[in-house]
Amino acid sequence: MLRIWCFPGEENRLSNPYTAILVTQLRRLGHKVCSPGWPGRFIGRCDVIHLHWPQKVVRASLFGSLRTIAVWSAFLALQKARGAKIVWTMHNVASHEGERPRLERFWMKRLIARLDGVHALSQDSLEQARAHYPALAALPALVAPHWTYSDAYPQPDLVPDTPETIAFLGDIKAYKGLDAFLTALEQALPDARRYLVHGRPEDEASGQALEHRLNALAARGWRIEWTLERLSDQQMADRLAEAALLLLPYESGENSGLAVLAAERGTPLLVSRIAAFEPLLDELGGPRAIAIEAPLTHWQIAEAAETARSVAGTVPEDFVRRRSPEAVVAEISGYYLFLMDIKG
Repeated sequence: MLRIWCFPGEENRLSNPYTAILVTQLRRLGHKVCSPGWPGRFIGRCDVIHLHWPQKVVRASLFGSLRTIAVWSAFLALQKARGAKIVWTMHNVASHEGERPRLERFWMKRLIARLDGVHALSQDSLEQARAHYPALAALPALVAPHWTYSDAYPQPDLVPDTPETIAFLGDIKAYKGLDAFLTALEQALPDARRYLVHGRPEDEASGQALEHRLNALAARGWRIEWTLERLSDQQMADRLAEAALLLLPYESGENSGLAVLAAERGTPLLVSRIAAFEPLLDELGGPRAIAIEAPLTHWQIAEAAETARSVAGTVPEDFVRRRSPEAVVAEISGYYLFLMDIKG
């Protein structure tokens, strides 16, 4: 079978198990998969290089970014000359951090010129990428959805008996729309539900400002709880099991692993109408996935929680089967073989 280099690979398990799942499934299909260090990248040979989040090559330091771009460019050029096919799984067109957008675009254009294929998680995401980088239109593309996490996350501990809980989870970044959630509460009267915010703010200043708003809501009588730190895998499993509704009012984005994890665990979703969530809205349908009609209001949140009550905690078996790692990675394996048959 094929020799595949995945960047990142298993070493990314703690921050995001997506690529570790890919490595595991590819090995089950008989491929030889690793993520060699820099000496091995120049000395060794492979059939496929599979890249995830290549925008992270661009760093805060200009000198560090230029040096890393140069080394990656040399590595990819060498392996491509040796016959390797280069594939990018397009989790997002541009980095969410956007530290050096012009330099990122410079790097990504040069990377795309070396690609042999692109894997998009949805058709909308692929179209967005082609609009952003027209050169992608010339590449054969695979559209295969974000797989479920299966057993990558633990089962929840015993869930406490709490009031109906509306949860906002995950690293707190501007594009995820927490501001819209808090504004909806600020403009309404408190109810008896429990509202949970658990995630790490982008920086100390934004964390302090957020805590001030949360304290103000609590002082008005909202039953709101928060933990401003990154969730462990066990905490993520527990919080999803507690939630009657997971709120994801994203302003932008092309996909969300958290939404997939919640769906496979049986937690209903209230999500924005953006590319990240259109496939989930279509596949899951109401009341498992409900679209926000902007602007987000407390009435919408309460109505969605009431509507989703009938399915909360039940697993959508068809969704889990269609998006199983075994099924989706088999498509990716076939895509590798297709690319290997293309000369040049």
